Amino acid sequence: MILYKHSSNSFYNDTDIQRHINIENAKQRISVRDDFERDFGRIIHSAAFRRLQSKTQVIGISEGDFHRTRLTHSLEVSQIARGIATTLNEKNNIFKETESKIDISLIEAAALAHDLGHPPFGHQGERALNKCMSAFELNFEGNAHTFRLLTNTNSDGDMETGLDLTRAVLLSILKYPASMKQVNNPEITGKPPKCSVFEEDEHVFQWVIESFSPEEKAYFMQVSDLQAGKHKKTLNKTFECSIIELADDIAYATYDLEDAFKLNMIKIDDLCEVANKHKHISSARIAESLRVFMENSGERYKQTKRFFADLVSGFIHEITVVETQPAFSSSRLRYKAVITEDAMELLEDLKKLVETHVIFSQKVQTFEWRGGKIIEKLFDAMFNDPNLLPEDKKLSWHAADDRMNARLVCDYIAGMTDTYALKMYSRLYEAAGGRLFDI
Repeated sequence: MILYKHSSNSFYNDTDIQRHINIENAKQRISVRDDFERDFGRIIHSAAFRRLQSKTQVIGISEGDFHRTRLTHSLEVSQIARGIATTLNEKNNIFKETESKIDISLIEAAALAHDLGHPPFGHQGERALNKCMSAFELNFEGNAHTFRLLTNTNSDGDMETGLDLTRAVLLSILKYPASMKQVNNPEITGKPPKCSVFEEDEHVFQWVIESFSPEEKAYFMQVSDLQAGKHKKTLNKTFECSIIELADDIAYATYDLEDAFKLNMIKIDDLCEVANKHKHISSARIAESLRVFMENSGERYKQTKRFFADLVSGFIHEITVVETQPAFSSSRLRYKAVITEDAMELLEDLKKLVETHVIFSQKVQTFEWRGGKIIEKLFDAMFNDPNLLPEDKKLSWHAADDRMNARLVCDYIAGMTDTYALKMYSRLYEAAGGRLFDI
């Protein structure tokens, strides 16, 4: 591990390591780990992280055992983000000859946590829960549920603290730093806006950003103007979050593409067309990987793993740091990680291959459609009969508050794996019904 302790790292200050609750028994534990290492451990050992092993990334988990799940995707995003941060620390002028360093443990922890809130059955599951919640003038969105899991909902039921992570790690997962009501266009019911905070959790969000100056808060929470037929969009994010977003894009454009290629959902000619289009890219590393792939036509199927690994390495070395807000005192907002323009164009074209040939394919769409209907039926059953909920959830039922109950049911379903949701649906709606201990 390449660790940069907070005490000797001027890139972070005391507000970055503060915790909202600061659980007493956790404070009393003796450890040589620093605060960001503790966060890494809390995420690794959480139930929400374990459940990612049975949640869909792009292709349903029932379709085989080769392709990525949410868990392996999160691990790969964390590794790529670590590579970006390590490379910047060694080569970028802001970091290489100073005590200021990007904290590797912080980056890895936030990357592991970035998808914790995604529900079963991919984006269709997200849309289905949002549809259910809209009946109560509430919403659901995977990124906002991630923040909720980390800050409010404790699956062990002993106290509502989430994982009580440091402020800097929480800032690193706020990809869309606005509450749902700030960006929501109520005229759009088909899909939720991209946001990182539900209205019920705004008080914790306000704690997260309280160390920023008024000018920094205004910048961080800036959103686009409302346009007809669209939700508003957030415009900014923290420096560490910009690294994780690039790592996420790289993983999606390479490793998820590799899965689709191995499953024959994307043809070799489709991949060659994109490679040929970008063969004159300015990056020597990426250009060489494209050249080798294109010239060895007889070995392309055997070369794909090396090809995608070389692309990942090339993309990492095309990322640099820009100082976008030099007047700001917070390192979280002064800087942004960016990738060169032509490397981003290649990334976008690779992502389009996945979207066109996989995401919107009949095979994936029929799976997601079914998953959405399963989630809608589970929500309807559990909201109308709380006895279908586990004991700890029933204890939190509010007889006179439908909105709180809707969020309770939503939290429970969002935490399900694909496998568990299918078993629960079978138990409730199918004739065979499964066995008592299937759920």
